[in-house]
Amino acid sequence: MVEIKYDFVMAENIKGGLTLNDFKKLEHKINSAFNNLNKKCENNELGFMKCIYDDLSIYEEIKDYSKDFENVVIIGMGGSVLGAQAVYEGVKGIYYNEFNNKDNKNNNKKVYFLDNSDPEKTYEILNIVNLEKTLIFAISKSGNTAETLSNFLIFERKLKETVTNYEKNIIIIANTGKLKEIAVNNNYKYISISENVGGRFSVLSPVGLAPLCCLGIDINKLIDGAKKVSELCKSNDIFKNPSLLNATIHYLAHNNGKTISVLMPYIERLHKFGLWYRQLWAESIGKKGVGQTPVVSIGAKDQHSQLQLYIDGPKDKIITFMEVKNYKYDLDINGFDYLSNKKLSELIKYEKIGTEKALKNNNIPNISINIETLDEYTLGMLIYFYEMTTAYIGELLEINAFDQPAVEEGKIITRNLLGKNKINYDEKDILNKYILKF
Repeated sequence: MVEIKYDFVMAENIKGGLTLNDFKKLEHKINSAFNNLNKKCENNELGFMKCIYDDLSIYEEIKDYSKDFENVVIIGMGGSVLGAQAVYEGVKGIYYNEFNNKDNKNNNKKVYFLDNSDPEKTYEILNIVNLEKTLIFAISKSGNTAETLSNFLIFERKLKETVTNYEKNIIIIANTGKLKEIAVNNNYKYISISENVGGRFSVLSPVGLAPLCCLGIDINKLIDGAKKVSELCKSNDIFKNPSLLNATIHYLAHNNGKTISVLMPYIERLHKFGLWYRQLWAESIGKKGVGQTPVVSIGAKDQHSQLQLYIDGPKDKIITFMEVKNYKYDLDINGFDYLSNKKLSELIKYEKIGTEKALKNNNIPNISINIETLDEYTLGMLIYFYEMTTAYIGELLEINAFDQPAVEEGKIITRNLLGKNKINYDEKDILNKYILKF
């Protein structure tokens, strides 16, 4: 079970908060956003809304194919890797490799997510794993992502040098581009991504499901959770459609000067989920001079690093807490005074309540998403909830939530600097005019 508690964005609880009349005045705009999104889905523009109804039986073959490997390396960037990492860590925990090492009887694999062009990170993973016992996923919808291609080519070269019949160690997931070309030319196992599924919306497609099914994740439960929210999103009543409600609250907050959206889970297992949300929100709605800057905080520890700013700094934030009722493990504190006969789960619970109420007392709008148990089902619900929230607010802001035109300029300059057009960029003029050495 998941619930969204929004008492502390309402005017009856905080100064300058929202009223039911604020929602009512937006009724026409909300209906337009709802209808526009459904029309795009009907026109087959939004594959993320349809892929959750695809046949999952194909993943049984992939799961069986992976059973003899001890390690999995997932190479990708942004949406091609963050979603799978968010789900995996959300289910398995932040020390998954250490626990997997202790639990080899269940054939749990160690997994490494390679999502940067940092040479140290690539070198370390390359030297940690036994390549002969490692299955490598290379994932890029365009097939041309420079970081993904570069890391894959490095791993491919090392496989050729050290592993007999190395082709069996590679699975490529792409729609087109160089990566697909490499897969076809070398007879690597290849899985196609639909053209209409955007990268940051792709975790519930083969991009996320193919590697996750090899890693002990119940993808059927994950998809069932997403389907549950999908059914709720068939209603245009914001008080029955949680994503439409959340989008409307953030839209109104944005119009009231809340240009920063903080996501603050009070469980470490949702840290990577926060990073996934950060990309989803920033890349989807930061356009044409509008948008909210997403910030990820972790409770309770960031009460000691960021809460001062949230309460006493600029009043430009709306904060969303995420709280889990049932932790997988719990420990007795056996302390003194107010810590006597308490558990760690009680401490973090009351720290969250204290922060929530301190924000409320200072008229800072905050929402709480309460999760009974964090597992594949509720993670599927949360992923689809935020995907649809993002899609709806894009319609409310009247921007295209599914492109990223500003990202392309930097990619073009990078390719030119690496290639034949380097002469067009005078690095001395660009980089060395103002420098202070110390």
